[in-house]
Amino acid sequence: MRLSDTNLKKRTVLGADGQVVGEVSGLFLDSSTWSVESLQVSLRREAADQLGVSRSVFHTGVLEIPSRFIQSVGDTVILAVSLEELRRNLPGETEPAPAH
Repeated sequence: MRLSDTNLKKRTVLGADGQVVGEVSGLFLDSSTWSVESLQVSLRREAADQLGVSRSVFHTGVLEIPSRFIQSVGDTVILAVSLEELRRNLPGETEPAPAH
């Protein structure tokens, strides 16, 4: 399947346990291999709280999820790990995304 960043954005991201994590808001490429390094995900409130990601009333929590945690990409992005496993495998507190 051929995807562009335009049609990948806004796709729902699900954990391996079926829990909705959020939606794709961007992607990052490795410039030396031209492969997707990670996806930037705007988190749902519940997921941000469970993951300990900073958020506010006006700004959603944003998390960069490495491609090694992604199982498949179709109409939705399905992670290979549950939200709990994701929390255990990510480095400390995630900074809020810069305003555009």
